[in-house]
Amino acid sequence: MATQEQIEKILALADAVIGTPIDSLVTNVNWGSINFETARNDLKLMFGLCVHLKVLPLEVLPNPVADSFTSSLTQAGNVVTQIKNFSIENANPTGVRDQIVNQVRQYAEHLLVTTQSWIPFLAYQKGDIQKNIESLSKAVKDAKEILESSKTEVSERKNEISSIVTAAREASASAGVGVFTSDFDGQAKSLEIDAGRWLDRTMWLAVATVIFAALSFFIPIDKDATGAQIAQYMTSKIVVLAVFITATLWCGRIYKALKHQVTINNHRANALKTFQAFVKAASTDNTRDAVLLETTRSIFAISPSGYLDTTDAPSDANTRILEVFKGAASGGRNG
Repeated sequence: MATQEQIEKILALADAVIGTPIDSLVTNVNWGSINFETARNDLKLMFGLCVHLKVLPLEVLPNPVADSFTSSLTQAGNVVTQIKNFSIENANPTGVRDQIVNQVRQYAEHLLVTTQSWIPFLAYQKGDIQKNIESLSKAVKDAKEILESSKTEVSERKNEISSIVTAAREASASAGVGVFTSDFDGQAKSLEIDAGRWLDRTMWLAVATVIFAALSFFIPIDKDATGAQIAQYMTSKIVVLAVFITATLWCGRIYKALKHQVTINNHRANALKTFQAFVKAASTDNTRDAVLLETTRSIFAISPSGYLDTTDAPSDANTRILEVFKGAASGGRNG
């Protein structure tokens, strides 16, 4: 078995290899554009093997194997020292760099070949693998016991779980209805404020239009004006008056559109407020489906508000929405 002296030497050599970070070995501000980036992966392999050796029980190694570890680690430490001592002041620094890179690859592979068959054995001797296997086996056994216990409990309390699920669905529906009702109410209030502002603008434009028309009527035309001057004067007044009238009508249309949206959102909010009352009063699933369909139609159908020219006939989109809900309700009953 490896002696204490051999073990200490292996650990000291491993510390020497990994004593300098890889990034500091790969690049150096004093090297300019020259670097050892191509040796990074080989350095990572070398460093990883050294880290493993530092935590494994090396005392179980045979003496010849410990000597081979020492030899490979010595080569690895020497090439790391060459990188640390590298200088661009040497003759042909690029060639020296390439030579060191080749040595790094050669010594990393040699260290891997030397240690790869022993590291798993040392890890097993450390007990980590066996301990992990035992922990995994215990976890699997515990999981099976928990699963069997859960199956028994679920089977015994199937009705209770079903009632809980039903209550959860109803609570979720109630919460959802409350959220959407609040959304529709909030949107209606916001649109009501905007509609009031546009009504004010419509009134001010209407007043401005009347004032301009009155002033234009009482402003006399010069008796000596020619026909062209009279036509130019009348045209300018008509254009300005037309702009005032158009702006007034445009603001009025926006006001009517906003009031229409206010009415629609208030209607949808009221429909949702009464939804829960009808659902709770329903005694069968078919009745609940009918209530859901009617509520959907009431919410999404285009209802006349009196502010815009609309028809009472439902659109194709509304019909498709109802068909989707009917299909969902039918699928739920079949399931």
